[in-house]
Order: sequence, then C-alpha cells, then structure tokens
Amino acid sequence: MVKKRKTSKKNKNYFMKFFDGELSLPHSYWLVGVLYSIGVALLVTMFSIMMSLPSKTDNVLLLPWVIFTSIGIWRSSDNYKGPKFWSILAKIAVVLGLIQTVGYVLIGV
Repeated sequence: MVKKRKTSKKNKNYFMKFFDGELSLPHSYWLVGVLYSIGVALLVTMFSIMMSLPSKTDNVLLLPWVIFTSIGIWRSSDNYKGPKFWSILAKIAVVLGLIQTVGYVLIGV
C-alpha cells in the first residue's frame, strides 16, 4: 500500500498539488502536461545544443519530467468527477506518451 504524504494542503506548492492529483484534469493535462512540457523540452534542447550533446540525450534528460507529469495526470484523472470518457482518454494519452518516450530513449529515433 502506498502511503500518502502528511503535508497539509496549505503547505503544498503548485507542483506537489499537481503530483498528488489535486489539480483539475484539464489543468493538469493541458497546462502542465502540454504547455509546461513544451517549455521544459525547449530548455532541455537548448542545454543539449549548448553542451554539444547527442540528440538522444534530450530524451534521457526529459525522462524524469515525463514520469513526473504522467503520475500527476494519472492521479488527476483518478480524481476527476466529470464524464469517465475524459479520464480514460487522459490515461490512454499518458500510456502512449510513456511508450513513445521509452522508445525514443531505447531506439533513439
């Protein structure tokens, strides 16, 4: 059984709330999962270019972010009170995103 952190909701920062699935599903998916991920990917790519790292390195460096966002979106979809359809679609998108990222890391397409 997974223990929940005993941090009060008052003391949680934005990213802790996201990770625990306390943000709404649309907010988690579109803002953190899409918009913030674009920003993180741009920063990682710029870092990789400046350091003259191989392009495959981008995917390896992005892996922790992908895992973080996947967990937050998954938990948010578990807490979603709207139509079950959206919760299921979000989980499908998370699984496909993880498969794609792991494929990029292993194969380096």
